[in-house]
Amino acid sequence: MNNSMTFEEQTEQIVEALFTNLCLKKQLFEETDRCLELQSEKKVYEQGSASGFNPAHIARTLQSLGDQYNIEIESHVQAVIAEESIRKIKKFGEVAESLSRNWISQTPGLEPERAFLAAAVKLFVKFMKKTDGDRSQINILTETINGNPEVRGYIERQGGWGNL
Repeated sequence: MNNSMTFEEQTEQIVEALFTNLCLKKQLFEETDRCLELQSEKKVYEQGSASGFNPAHIARTLQSLGDQYNIEIESHVQAVIAEESIRKIKKFGEVAESLSRNWISQTPGLEPERAFLAAAVKLFVKFMKKTDGDRSQINILTETINGNPEVRGYIERQGGWGNL
């Protein structure tokens, strides 16, 4: 793991990169000030470092991991959106945990932490689309990942985010 940044800081950068990717895809249809701002920041994310920590690449990896599981999560996203802001992060984590357990039962050999990351990212992508890329909601994924000690341990055992 890149020693100059904490796990939490790295997670935050990865989620920002994921948000940037989503925002830039949306930009094909409609430009927003935040998308334009993020586009200029994208170069910083893509530079990465010699340690293998590249938030943009990791964000794309996480998104493709979530894309492997093409199940209907619309009602789950609506349930998260309906929660009050304080409960939203907790509800998001509960839904990601539930989805990951379902995927584990359907996919023998799938690591629970990897399934959780896939579910959380897929849920985040759908959530951001439903909330029109509401920047104030970005912490929902960061807090969910940072608040899961099993996922953190899994990522650290892999040698950090760069080795995921």
